[in-house]
Amino acid sequence: MSRPTSVGAGPRILVVSPMASHPANQGNSLRLLAFNRELMRRGSRIDLVYYGMEGLTPESEAAMRAAWNDFIFVPSRPLGRPSYATHWGIDDWCSDALCEAVERLTAERRYDAVVVNYSWMSRVLEFCDGPVKVLDTHDVFAGRRDKMVEAGLDPRWFFTSVAQEREAFARADIVIGIQEAESGLIAEHCAGRVLTVGHPLDLDFLLEEAGTERPLPFGYFASGNPWNKRSALALDAALATRPFRNWAIAGTICDSRLRLRTAPLELGRVAHPREFYDHVDCVVNPMIGGTGLKIKTIEALSHGRSVIGTTAAFEGLRPAHPFHRFASAEALAEGMQDLARDPALRDEVARASRTLAVAYAGAVAAQFDMLIASIEDLAHDRRSQRHEELA
Repeated sequence: MSRPTSVGAGPRILVVSPMASHPANQGNSLRLLAFNRELMRRGSRIDLVYYGMEGLTPESEAAMRAAWNDFIFVPSRPLGRPSYATHWGIDDWCSDALCEAVERLTAERRYDAVVVNYSWMSRVLEFCDGPVKVLDTHDVFAGRRDKMVEAGLDPRWFFTSVAQEREAFARADIVIGIQEAESGLIAEHCAGRVLTVGHPLDLDFLLEEAGTERPLPFGYFASGNPWNKRSALALDAALATRPFRNWAIAGTICDSRLRLRTAPLELGRVAHPREFYDHVDCVVNPMIGGTGLKIKTIEALSHGRSVIGTTAAFEGLRPAHPFHRFASAEALAEGMQDLARDPALRDEVARASRTLAVAYAGAVAAQFDMLIASIEDLAHDRRSQRHEELA
């Protein structure tokens, strides 16, 4: 795929990420890919530093070299023990090697900004002298352990304390929350500039022919993280007691080999998301909890599909239809029964989903415009200050 066309001499930005942008087969990689493309559409030059926590295949490397102006790979180091008995320290996952690589790059190249993905990679910002420092949080990790325990999940991946995450926020000139509620939480612990920048979506469905029929009435497309697996099991249990249980499941969640009582059609991994969306009429998201923005909901909306789900599945959006805010997977399963037997209701939910997609796309476009303007203003101020110091 070709790079987005730059429209001007925008800021030169170094993006630092612990996950690859390609293949974009899970929420965080989709976020990284779409975020960078939006910056490039606004004229930015993007160099990507990938700290290889997910490994690197030749295919992935080739795709990233083609997508970005430059691609730099830094092999990840094995994780040590947590700094604290109940949580990770904010710098436990960020190696000296990564910090040294970023320090060298920012000294050699005149970047206007450095964008770091995740608060637990924020240590690299201490090694950047000059560029505007931006932290894209993706999620709030303070208290994440307790939320997983409450949901009956084993605490995994990264979680930390409020005090530790506050240190990460203090390192940045701009801290990005992925949705308004999380930006509000961040602002309570951050003295700097906090911006909400949601997940961008294309509206390609506006070019589709109306009345397209698809063979699968319902589908769930997800990665195999613990939240998604528990959510799929909850929906399966609810559907098992109801007459209509015709649904499909796709994505890396299929690698988990969940024991599902309703025997959904398993599509497995797909080479491109469209292979799923072209066959599914309505996308379900039975998310039982979690934090952040549910990228799978945004992606489904961007493909123009009817989307129904729990309140957690639409967190960070502003839905108006009741089928966008079911209280539980049980209620969602009942809603699927209603849709299966009522064509008029299916049309109504489809219109509501498309309306939500268009409104959200417009709001996020304005957020990216604000982000670029903020970076350019701060970068200009820093250049002026350096000129005054040299004068």
